[in-house]
Amino acid sequence: MRDILLLLLSLALCCYLTQAQRPDRAPPPPPPPPREHNHHRAPPPPPQREQDIVFPDPRQADEERREFILYKIQDFLFENMENLPRPRPPPPMGPHRPGQPFPPPPNSRRHKKRKTRTRRRLCERKYSEYIERIFPNDTAIAEDANDEDFDGRILAKPGEYPHMAALGFQQDSEKIQYKCGGSLISENFVLSAAHCTDEQGVSPKWVRIGGLNLLVDETSGTSQIIGIQTIHNYPSYKDTSYYHDIALLKLERKVKLTEFVRPIRLWVTEEIPTSIAFAMGYGSTSLTKSMTNRLTHLNLTIVPNDECNRDLPAFAETPDGIIASQICAQDFILSRDTCQGDSGGPLQLNLPGRRRRHIHYHLIGITSYGVFCRSSFPSVYTRVFTYLDWIEQMTWGTSG
Repeated sequence: MRDILLLLLSLALCCYLTQAQRPDRAPPPPPPPPREHNHHRAPPPPPQREQDIVFPDPRQADEERREFILYKIQDFLFENMENLPRPRPPPPMGPHRPGQPFPPPPNSRRHKKRKTRTRRRLCERKYSEYIERIFPNDTAIAEDANDEDFDGRILAKPGEYPHMAALGFQQDSEKIQYKCGGSLISENFVLSAAHCTDEQGVSPKWVRIGGLNLLVDETSGTSQIIGIQTIHNYPSYKDTSYYHDIALLKLERKVKLTEFVRPIRLWVTEEIPTSIAFAMGYGSTSLTKSMTNRLTHLNLTIVPNDECNRDLPAFAETPDGIIASQICAQDFILSRDTCQGDSGGPLQLNLPGRRRRHIHYHLIGITSYGVFCRSSFPSVYTRVFTYLDWIEQMTWGTSG
């Protein structure tokens, strides 16, 4: 009996010693301190900064590497990949067949809308053909205007306005008299004013292109003189009205395209991007002077039609005032103006090209009429844009 008691005491002592060697459980956390009652709310705890993603050190030994990655984000530790949120499945393929690539995203290059180029008008395409034949490896070149002043207007340089034409009138064996201007728009057509086609019952017979001084015989120089075959006034034109003052003159033969003789490009939009335009001709510089017979040009300011109707006096030839097929222009500073002998000549835009000395000419108007010369009133020009369909049909046999 005594041995049994000693055995039980030994077992109890072993159990006690074994229990004493185990680490005790962590004591429960102390209770929070009592909250002070005050009238101010405690500031919120600072936001926890997002922790960086922790990756295993690649330099560890293979046996010490783990087979998973520890992601520690905002003090949350995920040691098992199963605890992470699962990725979303790919979107359904929809009408696409298996094996076909997905369509590109809407903002990708393939889905970007291409800028649709509007088809150029026939007159623009023809103009490009003429220029390529003269300058195969370049665009149209025009020298800068000189500073030589001629009674308020500037003398043109050789080749500066190669589209400028002068209409010559001749009776029997008399000397040719140039009384109107025009613009070369193709190899065999000149655009002018309809009222220039009948000068007291006489029609023009000759066109001189590329000349600077009409008093100098330049038959072997840079200018070309060609006879007029037929004259086409706009069908709605009446000699008792200033409306539709436009005409096409067909030449007996084609001009020889050179640096000094080449067509001007027609302006093909209703809007005009600038308020400055240029007029030119061989006419007089004032009402009391005769024709200069020298090619001069001047810059004018385009006047809106509503303002032009307020400024211009009423004419019997324009019962409806200035209409959409007309343009007004005026020199507000020097009172320069187109005058007798300039009728039919161009009103154009001189727009700079990509290179410093490149100037592109665009015909926007035809000199029609004015109130005296160098007056305080605007002058009126026929708007070329209004008649583009008729011009293309008559010149190249089609339009558009």
